[in-house]
Amino acid sequence: MGTRSNPNWHYHLGGSKILLAMDDASTKPLVARLMEFVAERRLQPGDRLPSERELAERLGSGRNAVREAIATLTSLRIVESRPQSGSYLRLRRQSSFEALVMLSGLGRPPTASEISETMEVRATLERTALELACARRDEKDLAALDRIVQETEAVIDEKGNIADADNAFHLALVSAAHNAILVRVLNAFYELSLPRRRLYFARLQRAKASHRQHKQIVEAVRERDAARGIKLIHNHIESARSYWRSELSGRPRRVLKSAGGNAEEEE
Repeated sequence: MGTRSNPNWHYHLGGSKILLAMDDASTKPLVARLMEFVAERRLQPGDRLPSERELAERLGSGRNAVREAIATLTSLRIVESRPQSGSYLRLRRQSSFEALVMLSGLGRPPTASEISETMEVRATLERTALELACARRDEKDLAALDRIVQETEAVIDEKGNIADADNAFHLALVSAAHNAILVRVLNAFYELSLPRRRLYFARLQRAKASHRQHKQIVEAVRERDAARGIKLIHNHIESARSYWRSELSGRPRRVLKSAGGNAEEEE
């Protein structure tokens, strides 16, 4: 998540650092309040944003801070700047994936289709990562995975939520592929899904099942058994995808709320 340092926040995303303008009027990054304003005004792709002066007045901020917030949204391809005309909203599909992750972290949850589609892409990337990990892993990678498996077991013994440990496991697994770009890309997926995984692992039985699968995956990587490993990671991700497909069709509002970082305990 972002780390506060007046007068700005720096949002760390997949190894990159994005400056989020702050001002004295709010503890929330101005870019988040600007997106809230866009939603409240029901602005659509192709609509022109109000002028910097008007936005500054409406948001109770300085024009320089507004200019920085718009620059951030431009870099994430959420808006486009047209010379001598102003700033315009772009189509959602034209924005960057980093924009989706950052806005989710700031409280704007992804849509049901975005959740489904990101899980589909993540599954493909993790199968690639697993295959590479089987070929390239070293003893340090195995030690890291073994340590996380042990830490996860300790959390389960305390009947805690293993979402953070699950996050660490998948990052360590991808790191064993020794492909820095793959790590950065998948890390963004993990950041996006972490609030949902807190909800998913609120049920201890799911945590235990996931932990058993993690141990099997580690053994496949240890033995460099790519075929078995790919099958295991496929089944591992598919069990979660099946759960979320059911939830999105039955209780979409609850899922979307959790995706924005407001997860609730399961009944």
